[in-house]
Amino acid sequence: MTAGSRADVLDEEAVLAHLATPEFNDDPTAVYRFFLAHPGWYSPSGYRVFARYDDVRTILRTADVFGQPGRKDGNFHTADPPEHTRLRKLVTHAFTFRAIKQQRDFISEVATELLDDIRPVGRMDLATDFGALLPGRVTAKLLGVDYQDGARWQSWLEAIKASRGVVHYLAPDPAEIERIDAAAAAAAAGTADYLAGLIRERRAGTGSDIISVLLSAKEGDDTLTEKELLYTLLLLLGAGLHTTSAQIATTMALLFAHPDVLERVRADPALVPAAVEEALRFDGALQAEYRVVRVATQIGGVELQPGEKVLIVVGAANRDAAKFADPDVFDLDRPNAKDHLTFGSGIHRCLGAELSRAELEIAVTQLLTTLPDLHAAGAAVRHHYNRWRGLASMPVAWSVRDGS
Repeated sequence: MTAGSRADVLDEEAVLAHLATPEFNDDPTAVYRFFLAHPGWYSPSGYRVFARYDDVRTILRTADVFGQPGRKDGNFHTADPPEHTRLRKLVTHAFTFRAIKQQRDFISEVATELLDDIRPVGRMDLATDFGALLPGRVTAKLLGVDYQDGARWQSWLEAIKASRGVVHYLAPDPAEIERIDAAAAAAAAGTADYLAGLIRERRAGTGSDIISVLLSAKEGDDTLTEKELLYTLLLLLGAGLHTTSAQIATTMALLFAHPDVLERVRADPALVPAAVEEALRFDGALQAEYRVVRVATQIGGVELQPGEKVLIVVGAANRDAAKFADPDVFDLDRPNAKDHLTFGSGIHRCLGAELSRAELEIAVTQLLTTLPDLHAAGAAVRHHYNRWRGLASMPVAWSVRDGS
């Protein structure tokens, strides 16, 4: 069955109505089917929407045609080549295979510590008491700071998330956007001041933390400027905490919703990586990205002109039946699950993808092996960000054994 051939695809009127309701955020599947069936749909907010897997992958991989709409602020994620190429080469020094391998032991130690503390209680909110704390402590280790500093980051990141975590398919209220953006700017300034202080401290010596590594990163005579380093750290802080923390709870929620899969993974932890990849495909934390057309082109049979704004719906591409058989089924044995686009593709593919995978695999493994009979203990509550999907709350419980 080809994408968009299902009888339950909504018509445009129903899509516009559904986009304005909380139900879209709870389950965007029906709207995503419409996007898959209508490449280049012109949204009321002025974006051309593309969702088919091949179209999304092509857009992601042709940066010369589909450029980043971001500012020239030293952030390599919002830069186009050749500046992006230069910045990414320098930042990659902190994300070598060896560096990620060294982090796995620390991630495991943090997960063990968190679960040892909570195990005697018999219940927790997995989203806030574990899912948010594990990446926070790992990020603190990467930065070489006390993990309690993570309490500062959360309020800043929530303000930034409110600004960047919502896809405006419908025309937004300008006054509300101005208010949210002002709060995000203030939060970003506070985060920048904090990170700038860390950069000044690390210039005085050498170390193995990510700031020290980036300060010493060189490609020939080229190094990162202080502004470039600052924006790189802002990007890494946001990406590491937003997406990984959200995906931990989402992955566990999917396992609870599929008891047969849960029992297989519980019985054989070697299946955890497959479960993680299928969860990233089925309900990944990153749902959409933005691009701007640089040169006249055609994608999905739609003619595009320079300056047009493009919205690529990664979450829909990961449910494209032309790429993934039975895409709405959570399938532990899916042979091509790792082809998902949740980490992007091409030159802007997430630099921290392997670190995120390590955190997810270790988190799921330790949750299932450490907490006996771990199960959902109430309704999960999804937060209202539709670009960065995730759970605001997820009550869970487990059996408490004598001496635990």
